[in-house]
Amino acid sequence: MKRGLNGLASIAATAPLVGFFGTVFGAIGSFKGLGTERSTGLISIAKDLSESLVPTVLGLLVGVLAFSCYRYLVGRLENFDIEMKNASLEVIDELALL
Repeated sequence: MKRGLNGLASIAATAPLVGFFGTVFGAIGSFKGLGTERSTGLISIAKDLSESLVPTVLGLLVGVLAFSCYRYLVGRLENFDIEMKNASLEVIDELALL
């Protein structure tokens, strides 16, 4: 039942980093408009910088959702483990009474 939880935890940990990596490349590429007139270059840079933040937003969104799912599933597994332990103790108690 725990199969896949490590993969989900890895996605939760690395997705924001991949998003930041994409933003860095987008920010570096946004300065290509510096060779033009000042007002045109500033508009181009501002537009490209705002578009370069999209990978960060997506990375954070994926990371938060993956982490939320991971914590939910871990909690469900812990509850299942507790229920199984209690059920086995009840069976032992019933058998001891016989």
